[in-house]
Amino acid sequence: MSNNNLKPRCLSIGGKDIFVVDDHHYVLLIWGRLYKTRKHPMVLVSIDYHPDTNPPFWLWAYQKAMAIDPDREVELVAKFQQRMMITIEPLNLDSVRKAIGQMRNDEQINTAMALGYLSDYHMINCMEKHTYSKGSHYLVPKTQFGSLEDAMFKNIKLPLKKIGAEDLILDIDLDYFLRQENFELDLDQNRIFADLVRQAQIITVARSKSYFDFLRTEEFTIKSCEEKLIGLLEKIICR
Repeated sequence: MSNNNLKPRCLSIGGKDIFVVDDHHYVLLIWGRLYKTRKHPMVLVSIDYHPDTNPPFWLWAYQKAMAIDPDREVELVAKFQQRMMITIEPLNLDSVRKAIGQMRNDEQINTAMALGYLSDYHMINCMEKHTYSKGSHYLVPKTQFGSLEDAMFKNIKLPLKKIGAEDLILDIDLDYFLRQENFELDLDQNRIFADLVRQAQIITVARSKSYFDFLRTEEFTIKSCEEKLIGLLEKIICR
């Protein structure tokens, strides 16, 4: 297990904490720590190639159910998901840590909703515009994959006025960025991403190396991508 999961890289830039994990679901521990400190749920804006909003412990429960009795899949999946959820006490991060090994890297958002860490989420991604009872999804046009420009945020109709009134967590997966030019953001012409960065109480970043390596469209490394994102965040925060 990577040290960047249970021991995330932490930077403080201009008083704003930025946490970097290797596998995306481990941000749940960071969000839980923030909830424990602040005592109220936050609103999440997540920027990712994938939607990452599968139900809590869904894959683990599905595989277990199919191994036992495929004809009772729906019943057993719900039962096994509930079995995992009742082992977690939202304010006891040790209980989260013990359960997180059964979680996939696309289940953290709705797990955080179920635990009360989040009150709402806005999921910006390149794959699916799901419609669930809670949370909102925004599908990035193919021509704008990897973009942080104002035009992208306007095209997906992100409700900036609504979000602007919230206590925010900004969450970013590096697999969203396909090219190095994605970080060449003219901050005089593009202010929406910068406003989200400044508003965020904390910023969480997932490296997701295997997905990044598969999706990138030019030769650049996960290390370079991480450095470029941190550089852009520093430029915004210290501007």
